[in-house]
Amino acid sequence: MERVFSVRKEAYDAWVQSEDDMLLYRKKMDLIEKGTRQCRFLAFLDNTNSTVGCLLHSGRPENKGGDFRDYGFYEDCGFCHSNFCASSKNLSKRDMLDKQFFLLIQEDTDWYEYSRLFSFYVDLNGTKGLFDIYVRHTRPLYEAILQRVSWTDLQGKGFMQQYNRLIRSIVSRGKPSTSGEAEEDGVPFHCIMKILGDRRRVNLINEEIDRFVRVSGE
Repeated sequence: MERVFSVRKEAYDAWVQSEDDMLLYRKKMDLIEKGTRQCRFLAFLDNTNSTVGCLLHSGRPENKGGDFRDYGFYEDCGFCHSNFCASSKNLSKRDMLDKQFFLLIQEDTDWYEYSRLFSFYVDLNGTKGLFDIYVRHTRPLYEAILQRVSWTDLQGKGFMQQYNRLIRSIVSRGKPSTSGEAEEDGVPFHCIMKILGDRRRVNLINEEIDRFVRVSGE
């Protein structure tokens, strides 16, 4: 996908000088990408290939407020105009704790990993994204961490990688085997809730959290 997004961005910059050129760009890209049902205006938005988005959207500075999405692949069904940013829509319903948690886990994500946080196709049940999985299965763990260290002290410390390591460590100590348990990216989400809810394992969990806090403070 990186190559596709890069080619689209380069072609758009080279061929589109005004609104009149947008339809021509789409027709040319349809020939180049023949056989794929994707909008040709989904591409990298910057020269560093770090941000993916819609080349026609009114929020793109180069468009100076103009909304040109009617030239896109889905113009006939109004798809673009009826859809909103998944992360914005999701976070607007969350409390402050969830929003702060999101800011931590997205710190080190690239464009692809960020999209997976809110994707509808990566959940264990195929309906929710990774952010929902983290909140649903690990919020008690996050709340326990915040009782020991402030949210600001966790910023810029590679939180997501350390957090996943903490989950795996607790599960490996709390349960000899995770065989048969559903996992996402090697993180045993289902197991962690069972262990967090087991009062017999309080000392084990506290030890792991204390270790996490010490590492985060280094």
